[in-house]
Amino acid sequence: MADFTRYSSGPAPEWIQFEKTWKRPASPAAATLEERRDLANARTAKLFADVLSRPDAGLDVADFDIPTTNGVRIPIRLYKPHQGSSSPLDTQVGLPLYISFHGGGYHLGSLETEDPFCRQIALSTGAVVLNVNYRHTPAWTFPAPVDDAWSAFSWVAANGALHGIDLERIFVGGVSAGASLAISVARRALGQHDASIPRVRGLVLGTPSTVHPDHFPVELLQGSRSSLETNADAPFLNTAIIRSFLDLYKPDPTDPNVSPLLLPSTEFLGLCPVSLHIAGLDPLRDEGLLMEEKLRAAGVETTLHVYPGVPHAFMSLPTLPSAQKWRAGMQQDLRGWME
Repeated sequence: MADFTRYSSGPAPEWIQFEKTWKRPASPAAATLEERRDLANARTAKLFADVLSRPDAGLDVADFDIPTTNGVRIPIRLYKPHQGSSSPLDTQVGLPLYISFHGGGYHLGSLETEDPFCRQIALSTGAVVLNVNYRHTPAWTFPAPVDDAWSAFSWVAANGALHGIDLERIFVGGVSAGASLAISVARRALGQHDASIPRVRGLVLGTPSTVHPDHFPVELLQGSRSSLETNADAPFLNTAIIRSFLDLYKPDPTDPNVSPLLLPSTEFLGLCPVSLHIAGLDPLRDEGLLMEEKLRAAGVETTLHVYPGVPHAFMSLPTLPSAQKWRAGMQQDLRGWME
């Protein structure tokens, strides 16, 4: 059985210092759920733009609408480093691609919230980056985001070569709910017997959601309390907020696209290398660590990064030292796979 108590060290000094000056933004009392979401997205987009900026030099950026299920089209944004740049990845067979799925409990997030981060990845790694704005709750519920994630991957398979993408070097990742979508894409691609569907070559999972809380496999832990309990009142994302997101999402709790942790290790045989980034104060901490153990048991190459004493959404606070470490770490992992 797994013992993750070593990661329960309390808040990190950087988080204690941050909380002294931070105040949760308030929304107008009369605002609707959608209006509160849009305000939160606008604040996040501005924060990332202010900290990371939105560089244009060296990039070609294009927006597309792609088809998905139920006759719906979703927006995506493609960031391509200029051909002939100094990137060592610029070869005759095309550039590698990183597909990014944002977090936000299937409710928050947009092209604009992720735009500065995607630009940074493209410039740092020399790869093309695809920013996917999948459908959100409450208008859309499970499995719409899962379908959209696969639709984005399928669009790349059909159109990527036209945009100078090397279909043999596709990498996928995301944060939180986005990490769950990334797992679903990698698993589905692995199971395809269609030669026109490429496989995912590397998977980046930031604070991943891997199991519905009603089905957390506590029997795999040493002791009877998981991080869902010990971090139940954690800042930014607590168990009550998790439940509220799931109430909007309305998933099938045991569906593999919601709870891949419940799958046997054999379901991950042949999966690409995986980079996992886990936060110590996260209610989802243990399910991420258990996912890493399950992948290793299947012979998958894993790289584990743990950020002690910071909460689930620390990546959305770009000035935190741990957030800076996360950005550098995931980009380094991507560069290592792409070389």
